[in-house]
Amino acid sequence: MNATMAQPQIAGRQDLDKGLGRAGKFGFLAAIIVAIGYVASSIYADAAAAHVQAAAFLPFALLFIALLIALGFEFVNGFHDTANAVATVIYIHSLPPLVAVIWSGAFNWFCRKVPQWPRGTQEVGLAYCASE
Repeated sequence: MNATMAQPQIAGRQDLDKGLGRAGKFGFLAAIIVAIGYVASSIYADAAAAHVQAAAFLPFALLFIALLIALGFEFVNGFHDTANAVATVIYIHSLPPLVAVIWSGAFNWFCRKVPQWPRGTQEVGLAYCASE
């Protein structure tokens, strides 16, 4: 018998197999639309400031598409990197799950807020922030 079959539901636990629900899907779609609108308005403002003619907007449209693909990849890749790091720490029982998630989030936030020192000198106490 497979160990994953017929697992009983623990009372009080949320069933994550149901998906986001109506409000979650609406919120996700709204966030995507706002992000695309912000990027498009920034590109339009930059093009207008550079006095670019309407016929020359194709390079900006292609830049927008390339940035959208690259940012989407980084977004997904960041989830995988963080999930792998947290899963490893939890699997070897070096930290409890809640502490591991908070620890990972705190240091991810900290490493983005630390000023960028000269290359190779980003050591801050016990935290080493890789910028690449």
